[in-house]
Amino acid sequence: MQTIIALLFCLLLGVMVKAQGWFALLWLPLGFVSGLFVTARIALPILLGLPRAIHLVSSGEMRAAVYRRLLFPPVLWILHLSVILFLVRFFWPSAVAWFETNGALSAGVWLGVVGILLSALSKKSRADFHADFDQSYRQFYVHRDARRRRPNRRRSSTVPS
Repeated sequence: MQTIIALLFCLLLGVMVKAQGWFALLWLPLGFVSGLFVTARIALPILLGLPRAIHLVSSGEMRAAVYRRLLFPPVLWILHLSVILFLVRFFWPSAVAWFETNGALSAGVWLGVVGILLSALSKKSRADFHADFDQSYRQFYVHRDARRRRPNRRRSSTVPS
């Protein structure tokens, strides 16, 4: 999947340099990186983390408090981006018009968004996300195995009888 995105990036870069000139070499990668970064912060926890959390909570392996920790950052990102876009649109409308007409920047952002969404289809990316999920949210796991073993063990008393 990463190879496809890399080929699309190179193809789009060539098209944008032909259409917009050499400044496309700056704006397309900048849009791509920002599209990757912001979409990864918003979409990946929802697309990959939420179904895994639902499965683990419903099977009793994880506490339900993980939902708040999982969904708070994407909501915060959406809120901050909305406020920033509103303020820029309100105080600097010419900048918004320039960003909207910059084809290389827009194409880079959309390619970054599509790249993150397509990465969710890759087995390697999903395996990496699951490993990161397990490490990031390990404090929400319920250790049921330890509880099940305790009643079956004989406890020896250290107090002399």
